[in-house]
Amino acid sequence: MNRIFPEQLNHSLNSRLASIYYLVGQDPLLLSESHDLILKRATEQGFDEKIEVQIDTSTDWQALFERCQSMGLFFNKQVISLILPDNLTAALQANLTELLALVNDDILFILQMAKFPKTAEKQAWVKKSQEIEPHFILVNCQTPSIEQLPRWVMNRIKAMGMTADNDSVQLLCYSHENNLLALKQSLELLALLYQDHKLTLARVQNVVEQSSIFTPFQWIDALLEGKLGRAKRILAGLQAEDVQPVILLRTLQRELMVLLELSKPEQRLTSINQPLPTEQLRAGFDRLKVWQNRRALYTAAFQRFNYRKLYLIIQQLAELERMAKFDFSADVWDKLLDISAKICISD
Repeated sequence: MNRIFPEQLNHSLNSRLASIYYLVGQDPLLLSESHDLILKRATEQGFDEKIEVQIDTSTDWQALFERCQSMGLFFNKQVISLILPDNLTAALQANLTELLALVNDDILFILQMAKFPKTAEKQAWVKKSQEIEPHFILVNCQTPSIEQLPRWVMNRIKAMGMTADNDSVQLLCYSHENNLLALKQSLELLALLYQDHKLTLARVQNVVEQSSIFTPFQWIDALLEGKLGRAKRILAGLQAEDVQPVILLRTLQRELMVLLELSKPEQRLTSINQPLPTEQLRAGFDRLKVWQNRRALYTAAFQRFNYRKLYLIIQQLAELERMAKFDFSADVWDKLLDISAKICISD
């Protein structure tokens, strides 16, 4: 399996057109552009039939099998795009395995899925992919994180034949976080407006609008890291998008319960003001199967908490949930902002 980023796909396609491609992620722009790039290259190599199938419990698998087995009789070379569900049942996996076994020189498969967990590599349909196409391509179509976004923007600007200073790139990132479609449109507009293709802070300011799209999980991550400014910005964005406060409350409650479980003392507490014990974190992470990329977030939060602070915030969340459900006059968003500050700031 070759894992690549969308910006590497064109080079890969120029080297060789594989028979199986996995597009993994949920970013609309990256999925669309990657899919279109594969189709373009396939068309150049004689694949003139294209179908797209949403895989679910009502999929007509027999029609798909017959389509793959009837090459040369009814169909020319064809690209079959399969949009896979998050939950692949055993029956769906069995049908996928059978379908992928029918790959030949006249068929190219594009499989689109939201996630590709490590456990998927052990499943029969993925093993069949690797058996047929030992170097099948997996394109990472996840939206770049805030840390990855500047590099992505700079690469995009260079690919468009433009230049930009660091301030321009930072403003583009700030204004379009989690919204690559809007970012693409802003860059295309800038390219049309400024024929010298030089992006400056003043030029970018004249064009961009606030186009960031946030999720509750990004708010949680900012809280765990102690980044109050970012947490405030995300919270304001979520409020503007009319996200239900109860969703935020429930999401935060789950994270705090993880902290509580990780902080279970090995010996009886002598004081509720004791800091959370960081020396037992590694064992706790292993016990709760906490993902590696989240361990640093919990560690950062542990260093700002004691037991009293953790218990008080859990109690406040319970009270705030009651208010959100029954006291519609209460300003829940102000209280969420207050809780954000308490979580981010060390005592």
